[in-house]
Amino acid sequence: MSQIRIAFIGCGGMSSQLQRCIPMIPEFDFIATCDLVAERAQSNARKFGALRHYTDYDQMLNDEELDAIAVVGRPEDKLHRDIGIECLERGYNIFVEKPPATTVEGAKSLADASIRTGKTGMVGTMWRHAPAHQMAKKIMEEDDFGRVCQYHTRYLAPSPRIHSSDTPFAWSFMLDQVIHPTDCMRFFMGLVEDVFAFDGTDMNTGTVSISVNLRYANGAVGSMTLGIGPALEAMVYLKGTNNQAIQVFETRKLRRYRVPTWSGQGGGYADTPTEEWDLNTAFHGVGRPGYLEEMQHWARSLLQGKQPEASLEDAYQNMRVLKAISDSIETGSVINLS
Repeated sequence: MSQIRIAFIGCGGMSSQLQRCIPMIPEFDFIATCDLVAERAQSNARKFGALRHYTDYDQMLNDEELDAIAVVGRPEDKLHRDIGIECLERGYNIFVEKPPATTVEGAKSLADASIRTGKTGMVGTMWRHAPAHQMAKKIMEEDDFGRVCQYHTRYLAPSPRIHSSDTPFAWSFMLDQVIHPTDCMRFFMGLVEDVFAFDGTDMNTGTVSISVNLRYANGAVGSMTLGIGPALEAMVYLKGTNNQAIQVFETRKLRRYRVPTWSGQGGGYADTPTEEWDLNTAFHGVGRPGYLEEMQHWARSLLQGKQPEASLEDAYQNMRVLKAISDSIETGSVINLS
């Protein structure tokens, strides 16, 4: 297979961002778009080079010869989960936008369907594909860095706001926002063993403030500071046992801290040697770093016949962590995921 014949189900804002990437990826042959609103499907097909457009995805799947389907729309089980499972069972590899489902059980059903059918599935948590995070992972794996022993992330987003009726705690915020830093954390740190979280949330205004402590299966420890803020803010920090550290700001800028230099006098250190890179790839007009790169990764994985990252299994494990954060806040206890 020299090209992958793909189609998109859903032509809203997020799907359009991803469809904009397709003409830049020669491995893809963009066959069709589908949306309940015919004008959207037609407009996207014209703008992004799909051969045909539909308003009925069942008709599209019957009429077209396809290798893979992207299902991108609102976080509703009838879309990502249900249509995703149907596409897997009809023999297609899939990409679904985050969240893959609204429940942990729903995410597991997608992962199980991928195993059962032998087809691959990927979820659109694009932070791990941003060049700055990819570079941080390579540095982290160098001998000079040592074994990663500590992780921290700070993530604040303007929305969505929550209501007191949310169960589990702040679940809409978890699904829409916290799933990104959670997947990125697992990309760097692997499996999470223990979660303890507490909140300072104001239910009158719906403002979320969450602090999370974590222990990982690799023996490292970490924390996440999460909440609703006045502007989007994202920071990732990784420390190695050889007294080096990495920071990534806004998924774009990477800073590496080398071993501090002893000044030889008094009681202090000279400035810590640092290196900095600006890896903002949004110049290609697709928005934030990671969107184009995740589509490129999907194409490569399909051509190689292997499960992509973040797989449906990755997404299921992410959802387990989100639920553990919510459960820990509601119960005041440590949640063990091992």
